[in-house]
Amino acid sequence: MFLLQQSEDSTSIRKLVKFLNINFPQIDLIVYGRGLELPSFTLARALSSLKNKIISTLNIYDFLFIYNPYVEVSNVVAFTGDENELRELLDGLESLRVRGSIYHCGVTDIKPRYNLISINSLDKTFCEINLSLSILKVLSNNKNTEREKRILDQLNDLSDLDDYVKNYAKVFNPDLPILLSPVMLPAKSFLESLGINVSSYFDTKILDGAQIVYTGVDMYITRRMIFSLKSKGKKVTDVLIDVDPLLAPIYLSMIMFYLKKK
Repeated sequence: MFLLQQSEDSTSIRKLVKFLNINFPQIDLIVYGRGLELPSFTLARALSSLKNKIISTLNIYDFLFIYNPYVEVSNVVAFTGDENELRELLDGLESLRVRGSIYHCGVTDIKPRYNLISINSLDKTFCEINLSLSILKVLSNNKNTEREKRILDQLNDLSDLDDYVKNYAKVFNPDLPILLSPVMLPAKSFLESLGINVSSYFDTKILDGAQIVYTGVDMYITRRMIFSLKSKGKKVTDVLIDVDPLLAPIYLSMIMFYLKKK
């Protein structure tokens, strides 16, 4: 783990982390509501890179309006945080008798009519992050590869998490917007929910300046972005989140949460 001094800050990210009792049976499709990209793409990426399974990931309205009426699907895992979206998704799944496991961030009284679908209501605080960490813990639990073992070891020992977050937070300039590298993209909507000015590699708007946040695996692309922006006279700094690429968007989300809440 991270060999840092004990944090004295009153804001404890570690105390907010809760590993949830979740499981993933056969999955044909991952669906996410507004703001729930972080756990959705964490699940999709983990299935791909840890379990060699490529699973499509759709936002709720692409699923309901474009995909669901025309493509046969048996098992859906969904993440929602809005009751209207939850109700619409439930209606769409039930109309075609599709099996589904829905993880909903927040309290809800909505219940499925059929036992083909489960709705798991979760504490809204830190929900996106706790879901994402729990997904990685569940999918790494068999420890079939060295990478799974490393991820699981890190998740099983979060004793230095507060110090890690606090020390990384010192690197960020609150006056500069954040530009996310491709691997960091799943964190975008969570950062936006915190009121952070954030864009990504795939956005076309030209920033006056930016803090580019990246991982080791997309370092080459990041260097190219830095060169391009600096050549246009933009103020650019860069921050490497040096953890496993599956964990990097989650750790960035925790760092930004700390900066906003401390």
